[in-house]
Amino acid sequence: MARCSWRWLASAGAAIACIMHASSAHADTSSWLSAGGGYTFQHDDVRGKTDSAGAMSFALGVGSTPNAGVVVGGLVRSTTYFGLGTDLNLSARFASGGFARGQWGFAIDLGPSWRTWRSGDYGKFPLHGMAILGAPWGLQLGVGGDIWSISGEPFARGAMALLEIDFLRLTVMRQGPTDKWWENPSPAGGSRLPPSETDLSR
Repeated sequence: MARCSWRWLASAGAAIACIMHASSAHADTSSWLSAGGGYTFQHDDVRGKTDSAGAMSFALGVGSTPNAGVVVGGLVRSTTYFGLGTDLNLSARFASGGFARGQWGFAIDLGPSWRTWRSGDYGKFPLHGMAILGAPWGLQLGVGGDIWSISGEPFARGAMALLEIDFLRLTVMRQGPTDKWWENPSPAGGSRLPPSETDLSR
């Protein structure tokens, strides 16, 4: 199990390195950097009891060009459940173009997590998924959960909700109608939509 944990950490480290390299080498990539908090329910599969806790989360990722209708990328997320422990998650992200450009849109994150707390009673390597509704000005609401465990029993069962702000969706990625109030003269990927454009689904 220790060897598996170290391999997972090495993979996550390599992913972070790729993210940092990609963000500096390609000006037309989408980028995400978010922070926020919320609440979670996590089930202890050994005791048969469900615990609740406040949550704090940070995420960093990159994806394909924001000017496409669908953006595909990767994300590293750290989520702390107060009184329980911290999860490290590596997910694929599928997002709408509007989300990537800092306007109304949505994203789906899906991938494995690694949790070392409570002796794995809540699942050691759960599968994490989250659906995110993105709003202008970097605001986003995420609802998701954890199920199963790659390493076998005990299994994870949990749910969470997060209210976040994405600092890159607020600044360098932002383009579209919000330019009427705060112009971004050089959005990442180049300007695609005029400030008067209202169709954010394309």
